[in-house]
Amino acid sequence: MRLELFIITLLLITACGGKVEPVNDYLNLHDSVSFVGKETCMQCHYEIYESYMQTGMGQSFDKSSPKKSSANFDENSIIKDIHLGLSYHPFWKNDTLFLKEHGSYHNRIENVDYIIGSGHHTNSHMWEENGYLHQMPFTYYTQEGKLDLPPGYENGNNSRFSRKIGLECMSCHNAYPKIVLGSENKYEYIPDGIDCERCHGAGGEHVKRMISGDLVDTSKYIDYSIVNPAKLPLEKQFQICMRCHLQGNTVLADGKSFYDFKPGMDLNEVMTVFTARYKDDETFIMASHADRLQQSSCFQNSEMSCITCHDPHHSVRKKPQNYFNKKCFSCHDNCDDEKNTLNSDCVSCHMPESSSSDIPHVTINDHKIAVHNKKVNDNKGDFIGLVALNNEKPDNLTKAKAYIQHYEKISSDAFLLDSANNYISKLSIDVSFQVSIHLYFLKKDYESIRNIVYAVENYPLNKMTYDNQHAWTSYRIGYSFAHNGQNILAIEYYERAVALAPYVLEFKMKLADLLLSQGNYEKSIIHYKNILNEFPKMQTAWCNLGFAYLKYGNISEAQECFKNSISLNPSHIQTLLNLASLHLLLDEKEEVVKYLNRVLDIQPNHLKANNLLNEINV
Repeated sequence: MRLELFIITLLLITACGGKVEPVNDYLNLHDSVSFVGKETCMQCHYEIYESYMQTGMGQSFDKSSPKKSSANFDENSIIKDIHLGLSYHPFWKNDTLFLKEHGSYHNRIENVDYIIGSGHHTNSHMWEENGYLHQMPFTYYTQEGKLDLPPGYENGNNSRFSRKIGLECMSCHNAYPKIVLGSENKYEYIPDGIDCERCHGAGGEHVKRMISGDLVDTSKYIDYSIVNPAKLPLEKQFQICMRCHLQGNTVLADGKSFYDFKPGMDLNEVMTVFTARYKDDETFIMASHADRLQQSSCFQNSEMSCITCHDPHHSVRKKPQNYFNKKCFSCHDNCDDEKNTLNSDCVSCHMPESSSSDIPHVTINDHKIAVHNKKVNDNKGDFIGLVALNNEKPDNLTKAKAYIQHYEKISSDAFLLDSANNYISKLSIDVSFQVSIHLYFLKKDYESIRNIVYAVENYPLNKMTYDNQHAWTSYRIGYSFAHNGQNILAIEYYERAVALAPYVLEFKMKLADLLLSQGNYEKSIIHYKNILNEFPKMQTAWCNLGFAYLKYGNISEAQECFKNSISLNPSHIQTLLNLASLHLLLDEKEEVVKYLNRVLDIQPNHLKANNLLNEINV
């Protein structure tokens, strides 16, 4: 009987065997396999390399150079920020690009180190200081030939030179960089564009086998030393594209980072991507291709994937005019009348160009293939909720994080935090410890944070990770204790945050600020100087170091620090007030009046500046 069962089982396995595609057998899914870089791939795949380098992905990121830039800057290339009273002028000096920021009281010039964007839609710009990478306040929008502020810098929200470029951004706009563990935006290595291994996986094992002569006849068999997306099941193919063309509110799975997705995996093993749905919303964001495509009847009723229409190795701009029509007609073979129409173009009607809701001055093709009859309405209608685009059953912790992140990054509507709290209430305190602290921190309910810490003794906050989660939780706890005047506990948690994320300099700033407020000037000065040694252009550190020197009685050092601070941000009110105080100590009333008037230029109703000015004029 046992023998018969064994034979039946064997027959069942054999019968099903032809339908199973052993995705997990790909050897480069293992973390031990190294990346080799696109130049190594080029040695055997030269023609593919050459054509790929002409694509948008191949040209996604590089060092700043006239060749990389899509713009022609001249003396009239000026952006004006009417809200902050600043203007920006990019200019070349030989082959080096600079950006000049001009205001009523200053000029600041920074070197442009990197250009991000292929130029199909935009070029944005970045500067680097000791490995710390930040965005610069200018973008060239190539479709309109327009120079303007970057997305998110409009309407008084210009963050100037301080927007951090973190791993989430870099891991889609580029090949994998090497970020310094314990930082948010400090890099040891930055590549020069999206490379082969982002879609094919790490190439170390494949190269090793090729060199040793361990070849596979790929016309007959699959080479499992490297992923060929065309050999994957359709859903697995789609996951690769979704990694970066499913833009939204991304929640990482516990213990995962933006490094962890590999071609051949399911994306929801690493992250769940959420988007907000509204009742009447037909707008879409720039990189929402996968979301929109999945809403198409073409996708839902066929075995369609991105590479049905797109050839990732060749630039879409070099395809003949009828290339995409032929793709459509390969399925819609009953459209003889349309085929014969002069200049017929399926895409222009069924995937019309439209603006994106998150980036100005660009148009992209809507990847929801449909009969588009109605005009897109700017009124989105009622908020329905956050929808997980790549995960049918996200757990309550993931959903809570999604609502918190949406509140932090996208929309500060209070009901989002209420929704997060609803999901948190379904979790045990051990599971919800960190997300609860995050929630109450955003609500400024510091008492609840302290109560959670008292209730869960010795919660292990000891892991250094790429998302710095334990460090952030430690920081939020420290802030909550400091808010209640429990400075010993506050310092303990701030020091823990610094130890877990030594290159997130804001943590060390908070520690130094607390020491300064306690009158521990020597220790605070040590911390501020350490911060500035690491990143010399941290303006608030110069301001606070100057104040520490001023309290310590070292006026000359204080004055130098304040000047450095004001050169980086001429509108920083606290630095201007500190300079006024310093010159008041020196009995230099003209200088006091000068700095107070600058404060009042920025904030005419500033109470302290007005009162001090009135006292001086009496």
